[in-house]
Amino acid sequence: MEKANQHYKSRCSLETLRSQSKGFFRDFSELVCKSAGNSWISTTFGEKIKTDKERIKIIFTDPAVKKSILETLSRVKHIYRDKDACISRLKRLEAEKYNSTGNKEIALLYFSQAVLRATPTGEVQSIDNGYSLILALLERANVLMTLGDYGFALNDLNLAANETLPSNLRTQLENTRQNCYELIRKSTVTVPYKHMENKNSYSKPIPPELTGGPCESMAGLSNLVEVQQTANAGVHAVAAGKINVGDILAVEAPFVSCLLPEYYGTHCQNCFVRLRAPIGCPNCSLVAFCGEACRDSGTKTYHKYECKILTLLIGSGMSILSILALRMVTERGLDYCKKMYEKFENTDNLSNNDKKDETEKSMSESMKHRIRKKNLNESVTANEHDTSNILNQIIEYDSTPYNLVTHDSSRSAFDFFERTLMAAFLLRCLQTVDFFNGSSSVKDTLSNENLAVAVVLLRNLQLLQFNAHEISETRISNEHRFQKSKVVYIGVALYINCARFNHDCYPAVTRYFTGRDIVICATRPLNPGETVAENYGPIFTKRSLKDRQQSLEGRYWFKCSCLACIEDWPSFDNLINYKTRFRCTTRDCPGLLEALENSKHLVKCMVCKKKINLKHQFRNLHNCIAKYSRGFALMEEEKPIEAGRELKTALEEFHKIACPPHRETHLAEIALAACMADSGNLWKL
Repeated sequence: MEKANQHYKSRCSLETLRSQSKGFFRDFSELVCKSAGNSWISTTFGEKIKTDKERIKIIFTDPAVKKSILETLSRVKHIYRDKDACISRLKRLEAEKYNSTGNKEIALLYFSQAVLRATPTGEVQSIDNGYSLILALLERANVLMTLGDYGFALNDLNLAANETLPSNLRTQLENTRQNCYELIRKSTVTVPYKHMENKNSYSKPIPPELTGGPCESMAGLSNLVEVQQTANAGVHAVAAGKINVGDILAVEAPFVSCLLPEYYGTHCQNCFVRLRAPIGCPNCSLVAFCGEACRDSGTKTYHKYECKILTLLIGSGMSILSILALRMVTERGLDYCKKMYEKFENTDNLSNNDKKDETEKSMSESMKHRIRKKNLNESVTANEHDTSNILNQIIEYDSTPYNLVTHDSSRSAFDFFERTLMAAFLLRCLQTVDFFNGSSSVKDTLSNENLAVAVVLLRNLQLLQFNAHEISETRISNEHRFQKSKVVYIGVALYINCARFNHDCYPAVTRYFTGRDIVICATRPLNPGETVAENYGPIFTKRSLKDRQQSLEGRYWFKCSCLACIEDWPSFDNLINYKTRFRCTTRDCPGLLEALENSKHLVKCMVCKKKINLKHQFRNLHNCIAKYSRGFALMEEEKPIEAGRELKTALEEFHKIACPPHRETHLAEIALAACMADSGNLWKL
């Protein structure tokens, strides 16, 4: 059984790095592993090498692997979808056919393709006299005006106006622009976006305000949340004050994010909003942006380097997390990587996740001893909140992601070897796009800059495995807002502070997204000191204890010890006849009382030894269930705000009188999460 679990864990880990069935990188990895041999990987690489710096160095210097690595990496070259004036013209002509027959939406799609494939103005004189981009923008603007999307039309006209135009096109553009301004003046639509009832929005949803105000030290978190450290739970989020159902605990922008390749044609590469009138990169035709601001932001940072290798990265079979690891480098640049590398170098043991922080290093030896003693004696229970506060005082806020867990001490030699090879491949990709402002040739020895970036890449590949979030969008049908709706993942991101929310199979929060920003809301009340936990995927209502434990150990490398696991709570199917557990009414008594409604209401508490009459609790429970039903009915009427308000009140009341598991309550929590997500990324099919 242990061997099977280890195999599952290794397979899960590999899937966060690359595909197991296809792609250039898999072939590269298998070639190098065969060249090195299992013995070399497990002993020379695994046992003798202890730091990421040494791991990078050895694969470029040891004869066992050096030749096969350098020969393969020397063949890495630019692969990307170039601009094509001929294709742009064909797409524009196709669009004109649909436009003439009244198929405006289809015409818009083809005009957009013409815009994205068009070469820069004047580059290909033999086609459209070099004006392919301008013609596509002008004609798309006319279609957008016909559809009532005046803001987008004006954007296209302004883009065209920035190009070098002959007098006839300049006159045509100015006339069209004046017509657009007049239509805007006559309409009640606000520029730049038009919002119509039952029409999808192409702008970022407005994120909510944080309950309790923002935390000054941790960007994106509410003052109701603080980060503490315990021996068993590590650094994690807890309630800093009383948290109520519906409280907004986090609205955090990503440190880095990546759109899934299958959505390159439908969502903005930079901000993830839905595309209506996309514009492209000046050099490639693979990605699209919602407007000039996002295009300029992308092409001046990460896409500046990824432009000519993005097709190669996707075709290599690497995971989206591996692409995200690269973007952590391309988005922040060489100087940032060198700074982080110096930070790693100044740490006594890079691979030790239990290393002391800078504050502890400045303490006296006696203080260090007292802190260590308290840390060992600490429990994850809320009853020891005072000890957690002592530890919390020595947690220094770090705006970089490099104090997040990597589980490096638990990694196998083969896992480290695969990730080191990926770091080498990504390094080679950066060399080919002149990230280092120098030679792009593969050399036997690494420069200091090459080494610094490779080490940062390797660290990224480790921490993203356990700390990244999937960004989602809710798809709703034309028939109903909630029925048959489904959540679709469109990208991944790293949120430095939200990564501190630990897992619970019965989470205290739900999450949704506004563009790329994550929003975390409370779905049950919490007292000060209690863990603010989200769910990493396995939830007790849908998956068995065995299945959850296997999934969490395989994917996240920990054994869950939440209450739902300790007590092995039943799933939905087995909760129908489950007895409700009422809270003892004796002051400060933690006892729980079970009784069937048809039995005697007088029940003895086994903690305080008093007899408690549960008649009042049963009546309150019925009131909660009635409110749940009203909330569900309001959802049927597609009134998410009203439904959410009813469900919040009922859930607050339930947790005052009883404890989970409780079937109707969990259904209400799921419904509340859907109501909250209605304010986030939403798309009507």
